[in-house]
Amino acid sequence: MAAIAEQLENKAQRDRGLDSDLKRRLVDHFDLIKRPNDLVRVTQISNHHFRVNTLSPVRKSDSVLPVYQITKSQFLHVENKGGGTGELVINDKTRR
Repeated sequence: MAAIAEQLENKAQRDRGLDSDLKRRLVDHFDLIKRPNDLVRVTQISNHHFRVNTLSPVRKSDSVLPVYQITKSQFLHVENKGGGTGELVINDKTRR
């Protein structure tokens, strides 16, 4: 039990001060534009910086379950213009 409490405490410290509403809106945005079987993982790095990984299922011939493989990885700077319901301004900061 102590390990679980410690993990929750560490997560709370890590996420303190981050804008969770901005992350929620970014997740909703990517849910609309992803392909049906893809998964999108959004990790908030700072208040306005996010890492977004798109994972696609790959079924191997000897496998029963699909294995997910990262097909796209991005670092994004996201700003919310116009308050809580304003538009998201997304700048791709991925090095190429």
